[in-house]
Amino acid sequence: MRAQIAQLLMFTSIGTITRDMFGVVFNLYLRENLVTNQEIGNITSFMLWGSAIIGFVMSLLAETIGRKKVLLISALLVPLFNIGMIVIPDPAALNAISFFRGGIGILSQTVVSAIIVHMTENRNRAKVFGLNIGLMMASGVLGNLLGGFFGEWFGLREALYLSTALYCISFIPLLHIKVPDIRIAIRKVLDFSMIKPEQKKILTLYYLSTMSIGFGAGLFIHFGNLIYKDLFGLSSAAIGVALSIAQLGTAAGNIFSHVLARRVGPLQLRFWSEMLVIPLMISLIVVRQPALFVLLYTLRFILMNSASPILTTIINSFIPKEKIATLAGINAFLNNSVRGIAAMLFGLIVGASVSGYNLLFSVSTAFYALNAVFSFIFLMRYRRHPIVLSLYPSRKDPQPPLR
Repeated sequence: MRAQIAQLLMFTSIGTITRDMFGVVFNLYLRENLVTNQEIGNITSFMLWGSAIIGFVMSLLAETIGRKKVLLISALLVPLFNIGMIVIPDPAALNAISFFRGGIGILSQTVVSAIIVHMTENRNRAKVFGLNIGLMMASGVLGNLLGGFFGEWFGLREALYLSTALYCISFIPLLHIKVPDIRIAIRKVLDFSMIKPEQKKILTLYYLSTMSIGFGAGLFIHFGNLIYKDLFGLSSAAIGVALSIAQLGTAAGNIFSHVLARRVGPLQLRFWSEMLVIPLMISLIVVRQPALFVLLYTLRFILMNSASPILTTIINSFIPKEKIATLAGINAFLNNSVRGIAAMLFGLIVGASVSGYNLLFSVSTAFYALNAVFSFIFLMRYRRHPIVLSLYPSRKDPQPPLR
C-alpha cells in the first residue's frame, strides 16, 4: 500500500509542478497580448465555473465508471486544452476553452482525495493528507520558479509549451496506480439518505466555510502574478520567486500540520491560523513597499493554507467512504462557483487603476472575517469529538472510542 500511495503522490506532484509552471506565466502571457484586467478576470471566472460544473459531473462519473478511468481521461485532455489556450489568445475563445480546461483540471484533486481515504486508516490518514497537500505545495514552489525563470529566459509562450510537454510525465506513475474499483449506480450516487443528522450539520458548516473562503480568496488569489506586476512592476522571474516563497512555507506547514495539531489541537490550530489572516489582509491594503508586501502576502498564504489538511481529514472521516467523492465534488462545485463570481468581479473592482486593489483587499478581508466565525463554531462544537481526537490524539488525552 505504501508503494501505491507513493505513486499517487508522485502523480499529483508532477501535475502540480507543471500546472503552476503554466499558471505563473499565463496571465502575464495574456497581458503581453494586450488582454485587459476585466477580460483576464472573465477568463479566470469561466475556468472556475468549469471547475464547478464539469468537475462536479465528472466526480459523479468517477463513482460510476471508475476513478482511474476518470483520472486517465483528465490526464489525456489537460495537454490538449493547454495547447488551445496558448495558440488562441482571443478572450472570447479563451472563455470557452478555459471552461472545459477548468473542469478537467480539478478532477485529480477531488478523485485523489477519495482514493487516499480508501488507501489509509484513521491512524495514518491525517499524515498522508498533510503529506499530499504539502508535496503539492512544494511542487508548486518548483513550478512557480521554473515557470517564472523559463518565461524570463525563453519567453512566456515557450514556457507554456514546455510546461504542457512536461505534464505528460505524470502518465508514468498514473499507469502504475492500482485504484480500488468501487462503482456505484448513478441513482445511488445521488442518494444521500444514509447521511445522518450530525453529518449533515458538519457538512453544512463545512460548505459555508468553503464559500466564504472561496469568495474572499477568489477576488485576488488567482491574480497574484498580476498584482505583483501592477503594484511593483516585477519581472516574471521575480514573480515566480515571490509566489514560490509563499508555497514553500505552506508546504512545510502542511507536511507538519498533523504534528502541530496533536500538540495544540487541530481545530484550535485552524481557528487561530485563520484569525491571524485578518490583520494580514488589512495590512495588504496599506503596505506598498515591495519586500514587506511580499512578506505579508506570504504569511497570509502560509497561515490560510497550512491548516487546510486538518479540515479535509476531519470531514472525510465523518462521512461514509462511498460518499466521499460525491461530497467532495459538491464542495468543489460550491468553492469554484463562488470563486468564479469573485474572479469576474476582479476586473470590475480593480479596473485600470492600481488604487482599485485597496477596495479589492477590503472586500476580501470581510469574507475572511466571516470564515473566522464559522471556524470558531467548528472549534466549539467538535474540538472534543471522538472522531477528531482519534485522528489527532494528544499525549495527554486518552484514545476515545469511535462512535
